[in-house]
Amino acid sequence: MSYVIQNLKHFPVTFGTLTVYLSGYQLSGSSTLKETGASDGSAVLAGYWPHGSRLKLKGKLPPDITPEQVIYALSQNLLTAQNLVLGNLTFQNARLCGYTVSDQQDTPEILLLFYCPQTPSLTEEETQT
Repeated sequence: MSYVIQNLKHFPVTFGTLTVYLSGYQLSGSSTLKETGASDGSAVLAGYWPHGSRLKLKGKLPPDITPEQVIYALSQNLLTAQNLVLGNLTFQNARLCGYTVSDQQDTPEILLLFYCPQTPSLTEEETQT
C-alpha cells in the first residue's frame, strides 16, 4: 500500500477501504551530535548520526465515517512499511506509528504520526509541452 498526497490543502489518505481527508502536515527531523573537547578547550564534532523524520498529518473525518471505523482501519496498518508521497517528496518505508482520533467536536478530528527512516526523494514535475 502507498499513500499519495497530491493537493497539500485537503488530501485523501487511504487505509485499506477507508479514506480520510487531511488538511495539514508537520515534518520534523533531528540528528545526534557527539562533541569532544580539544586540547585548547574548544569543542570538536566527533560524530554525527541522523535520525529518521517524523511526519504528522491532521484533518477531520467525513460525516459518513465513524471514529470506530477509522480506529479499526488505522490499527490494522500500524508499523507496516509503506511509501508515502507528499507533493513531490517520496518517503520510502514510512511507518504509521501513532494516531489520535478525537470526537470532542461536531466533526471528529484525526492526527496521524509517521516515522520516515530514510531521507525523502524529490520528484521533478514533468514539463508539459
